[in-house]
Amino acid sequence: MKNVFLPFILLITCFGPVFQISAQKQVPLPTQVKAVTVFLNRAQVTNVGRASVESGVTELVLEGMPTQLDENSVQVNPTGNITLLSVRYEQNFLQANEKLVEHQRLEDSVQSYNGRIRSLNDQREVLQKEEALLHANQNIGGSQAGTTAARLKEVADYYRTRLLAIRKEIQLIDIQLEILRRRQIQFNNQVNQFRRNQQANNRVIVAVQASGKAQVGLEVTYLVYNAAWEPVYDLRASGNQGPVQLQYKANVRQNTGVDWNNVQLTLATTNPAEGAEKPYLTTNYIDLYPLTPPPVRSTVKFTPPVVKKDEEEQDLNEVLVGRVAGVVRADAVSETTADYTEAISTTLAAEFKIGIPFSVPSDGKPHTVDIQQHNLTTTYAHTTVPKLDPTAFLVAHLTNWEALKLLPGVANVFLGGTFTGKSFLNPEETGDTLTISLGRDQNVIVQRERQQDYQKQSTFGSNIKEQFGFEITLRNTKAQPVTITLEDQVPVSSTSEVSVEDIETNGGKLDKDTGKVTWQIQLQPNETAKRHLKYVVKYPKNRQVSGL
Repeated sequence: MKNVFLPFILLITCFGPVFQISAQKQVPLPTQVKAVTVFLNRAQVTNVGRASVESGVTELVLEGMPTQLDENSVQVNPTGNITLLSVRYEQNFLQANEKLVEHQRLEDSVQSYNGRIRSLNDQREVLQKEEALLHANQNIGGSQAGTTAARLKEVADYYRTRLLAIRKEIQLIDIQLEILRRRQIQFNNQVNQFRRNQQANNRVIVAVQASGKAQVGLEVTYLVYNAAWEPVYDLRASGNQGPVQLQYKANVRQNTGVDWNNVQLTLATTNPAEGAEKPYLTTNYIDLYPLTPPPVRSTVKFTPPVVKKDEEEQDLNEVLVGRVAGVVRADAVSETTADYTEAISTTLAAEFKIGIPFSVPSDGKPHTVDIQQHNLTTTYAHTTVPKLDPTAFLVAHLTNWEALKLLPGVANVFLGGTFTGKSFLNPEETGDTLTISLGRDQNVIVQRERQQDYQKQSTFGSNIKEQFGFEITLRNTKAQPVTITLEDQVPVSSTSEVSVEDIETNGGKLDKDTGKVTWQIQLQPNETAKRHLKYVVKYPKNRQVSGL
């Protein structure tokens, strides 16, 4: 018997240490968000917390981490008489299944509406089938020989009464469905809002080792996906003279599941989503096409992003409401976060450190931060393109803006204290002057008309010559002189069979590559000026020319 149990005893002896290892002690470590650096896409968050550990190995559990966290970005900086052993990130599926009472109530209501809508749809379907059955069998009585008039009247009365009843029931069901579907949408929107605002429930577990009882401080830094900021500007101008006041602001959005309450906020102009790897050229081989016609390649047209109308209106409303709510006495100058912002040039981009604590709740809505305010050296001018819009636009040419770390963004334009519309500020232009359109000036009248006496066609051999002439009239009704840039164009031929000849620009500057014609005109008060543009297009007979 001793020989029989010897292998089993040896097995226990060899693997004894494995069975003696027990689970590490876990200690919850409450943390709070201390600092956030928001990029154009994503954000880097720093949490801090303190805890007490005993001698040995302890796992510090940081609950409430965002669900959209890049686990590869987690960094831990410990303080105290301890040794950092490991860091891991895990999802807490158990806590994720727990729901708030209000959230559960809303989901129950949605399920109730779904059931009632399904029941009404079933009733409606049954009524429609019954109606179809009546229509299919309404001739049965008439096909029977010897049917009396009384019997026919009885059948007709039944069909009429029942069909009217069916139509009325369907109408009532449709009304109920419309009401229920409207309520269903409202409750679904509320449920989705709860889901978006659901608190984060994942966790980071940090294993540390201490030789004795010790106080541990942790600084945990990580990257989250669902956070971003975008620039937005307020441009305030007098329209006659003086600088343009530029208010540089940021709309910060985050939906991480964790509110950022009174954090040290930094806005960075970099975008981690673009990656850091530089592109590499590969060999570009060329060859001859086969004799057969090459296949037609489809092209994809790039469409630039457009600000949605509802977002534009929301941003505009926020701007206008802010102006009304922010009215102060002339002797009381209010402070904004721009007064506490420090612009720092980094190796690759720029950062704006907000000098006072700032809060951004996890609601996915834009929260405006004032970054900077500058007065820019400005010269004012007018420009008009009457072929496209017979209106004169007031523009501002801004200089000395390069050091402001501006990004492309929408600008709310205020002229003389009045909101005139939205423009687009594009600092990526290569010139040293930044041009902003401030709005339409109705005091400069513009008119473009076709000259009828110059409009005719002539035939020369196998070609047709068609004459085009335009007269552009400008009038300044302002009390001060204006400088206006007038733009028009002549067509540019893309084939040798069509030519543009006898171009008369009346003093305008012609760009032969683009066909653009430009005039610089000085208009005194109440002065009227006229410019003419003429050209001839020659093309083969029995052919049509596109683009004229």
